[in-house]
Amino acid sequence: MALPNELPIYEVADEIVEGLRAVGRVVLSAPTGSGKSTQVPQILLDRCDLEGEIVVLQPRRLAARLLARRVAAERDVKLGDEVGYQIRFENIVSSKTRIRFVTEAILLRQILEDPSLQGVAAIVFDEFHERHLTSDLSIACALKSVQTVRPDLKLIVMSATLDIDSLEGYLKPCRRVEASGRMYPVECRFMGASLNRDAAPVWERAASAFRSHYKATDTTGDVLIFMPGAFEIRKTIDAIQGLAESKSYEVLPLHGELSPADQDRAVSSGSIPKVIVSTNVAETSITIEGVRTVIDGGQARIARYDMRRGINSILVEPISRASAEQRAGRAGRTGPGVCLRLWSEAEHLARADRDTAEVLRVDLSETLLLLAAAGIDQPEAFAWFESPNPQALSRASDLLVDLGALSHAGLITEIGLQMARFPLHPRYARMLIEAHRRGVLEQVTLIASLSQGRSIYRASREKSVRQAQLQQIEDHADERSDFFVHLKAWGLARELKFNALACAHVGVHGAASRQAGEVARQLLSVAQRQGLVATETAHADAIEERIAKCLLAGFSDQLSKRNDRGTNRCRMVHGRSGELRRESIVSSELFVAAEIEEREVRGDVTVLLGMATAVELTWLEALYPDDFLGGTKTTYDSSIRRVVCRSEQRFRDLVLESSDYGEPDYDKASELLAQEVVAGRLNMKNWDSSVEQWILRVNFVALHCPETEIAPIDSEARQLLTEQICHGALSYKDIKDRPVLATVKEWISPEQHYYIDTYAPATMDLPRRRNPAKIRYEEDGRAFIASKLQDFYDVPSESLKVANGQVALLVELLAPNQRPAHLTDDLDGFWAGAYQHVRKELAGRYPKHEWR
Repeated sequence: MALPNELPIYEVADEIVEGLRAVGRVVLSAPTGSGKSTQVPQILLDRCDLEGEIVVLQPRRLAARLLARRVAAERDVKLGDEVGYQIRFENIVSSKTRIRFVTEAILLRQILEDPSLQGVAAIVFDEFHERHLTSDLSIACALKSVQTVRPDLKLIVMSATLDIDSLEGYLKPCRRVEASGRMYPVECRFMGASLNRDAAPVWERAASAFRSHYKATDTTGDVLIFMPGAFEIRKTIDAIQGLAESKSYEVLPLHGELSPADQDRAVSSGSIPKVIVSTNVAETSITIEGVRTVIDGGQARIARYDMRRGINSILVEPISRASAEQRAGRAGRTGPGVCLRLWSEAEHLARADRDTAEVLRVDLSETLLLLAAAGIDQPEAFAWFESPNPQALSRASDLLVDLGALSHAGLITEIGLQMARFPLHPRYARMLIEAHRRGVLEQVTLIASLSQGRSIYRASREKSVRQAQLQQIEDHADERSDFFVHLKAWGLARELKFNALACAHVGVHGAASRQAGEVARQLLSVAQRQGLVATETAHADAIEERIAKCLLAGFSDQLSKRNDRGTNRCRMVHGRSGELRRESIVSSELFVAAEIEEREVRGDVTVLLGMATAVELTWLEALYPDDFLGGTKTTYDSSIRRVVCRSEQRFRDLVLESSDYGEPDYDKASELLAQEVVAGRLNMKNWDSSVEQWILRVNFVALHCPETEIAPIDSEARQLLTEQICHGALSYKDIKDRPVLATVKEWISPEQHYYIDTYAPATMDLPRRRNPAKIRYEEDGRAFIASKLQDFYDVPSESLKVANGQVALLVELLAPNQRPAHLTDDLDGFWAGAYQHVRKELAGRYPKHEWR
């Protein structure tokens, strides 16, 4: 094992130091194993004369802790003194700390609260290529601090697979440094398709690859197996330990939920070879010495916006090719290695080249809330490293307004400031605040935990299990919310001590229930640190009603109203519609849905609503008094194809109550009917091709002959003309047979009709044709004339012009079968050139026709 000062990063140490002294910013590209994560902070501390902390950002808690421990050991200091770390729930630092390893969210909150970053001399962004949203935000905020209040703050951005060109442009002026690495060759082998229906689970394929590799090679050293999460890691360890070939190995897990002692055990050198089964935490930052074989499951847990639950979820997805290369490199640190990929080469080539940045794939509501709390209330003008999708920004902003965190003007509210202090999705921050107020904090934290992990309960298809579910769970659950069924299921699982077999007999997932309980305890701890109290207080309302009101506070943007009593079809706020799942126990006409799922069946998309909670109108009036609108409204009712005037009460844009209110205004009615016609949802029988050709002829003259002062018939004009045709009508029946062409022709004055007939004629005479040939005008300003090729014999090109001779007609020369044989705007040139080829081709097929 190389000594720290022998690592490749020291070959560019002087460049790093000189770059920081010259411009204060360095972009460092250094491959895996170069020593950048452990040595760069020490280079800054020992050579740069910095006054203050060196803060090192790490994308994962485990990496931050292990790297701090490693650097402290190298410097022979106690962890927490000169070198420390700060992660969620752990703060191992002191007044002596000069190098502080932190997770990205820790720094982001610090810099938003104090842009001057007092006491911080330098920030090192490690593994920036992973492009977490918090790292993108942190670098943007740090750069803003440098440009405004902290010009002395030093910035280093580094990675093994860095997009160095874009970063150099973003941080300009900055110094670019590229380091080399020491890597032995790694042979990559593909172990077969993983997407087949009959493919074994990934942990079984990993065990099979380990066994076959053990038998086929004499490779020594440790084995590193990549799995997406703790569940797959446990399954893999069980499968490996069941093999006779594993008896000479120590098989260990490595992931962020392990105790510090177990994490240290996995990465430390030992007397016997190890099999380390790890999440992608071992892909970067952490180097495990002695690994000669990598078995890559090819999957990772990726943060992505979950449309169904309206929050960010962690989904298991295939890794990119860039991540696969990073993982393979772990086998080449101490000697030639092997990487066994548990997928096919064809699947590998179909994978994404690199990971998509989180800013383009996650919900941004928590991010916008943090920015708003820091006084940044125009996110579209924020200096993002990579700008998010405008639709994602709009969706996040709308949600925060619905939750009451932002005003309609985009300014943060008092409750928004309180929500921003929670490291939670805004939905659940809002729910916990409401739960504290109503004395149901413990119950709501459990509901929040049930919403974020794997589902613990669903109706079983097995008759005996289903009967047990009805008798022991559903028959005893309050019908005001589907969550009460899940609370009953969780309570039953707890009584059964989360025993997997006993829970399975009643259709409850024991392991997921245990995990939900652990998450609930963590959420309760977070809430209590923010001053929320979990004590029961006196309330007039039943506990179930108070819980339901908390769910309304978190999901008011998904308020739904049944179309009719007895149906599951619903209308929702924001102009959406959906269908409540059949298994829901909620029968209320008004409810909120915590889950929304789009399902495509035979080309039609159905929006299914799940995890419903009944809502009463008085609750809405008490919680959201400013979101009610009333009065009369004239609308087009598509069900009866008629304009109606109704007295309405709306919550936001969802109509809660409606009744007829006299005859509609005829001007408004014509406007609404015209909108339906223009949009193509209503068809006027007499708006035919002759009308469209007249419009095209008018627009042709307006375009090519502006001296005629003819106004084109654009989309706005179509709306006005259609309103004229519809005036005095209230329904489709009234307008469907009305005359159209006469009204459309009134768009221009009678004197201007001369220009239409002269400059854009509908037809043109051809000497050899019995009837005039039609001229076809198109929206792009072109005009076509089509006829048999022989009809154009002896017709000069100059005669085939319109628009007062300014525009040559495009001539479609047709074969005897009336299909186009050639297209030209220069007929004379055609006869002199291309005609010879066309004649040769057509004369053989049609010898009886005249060919010159």
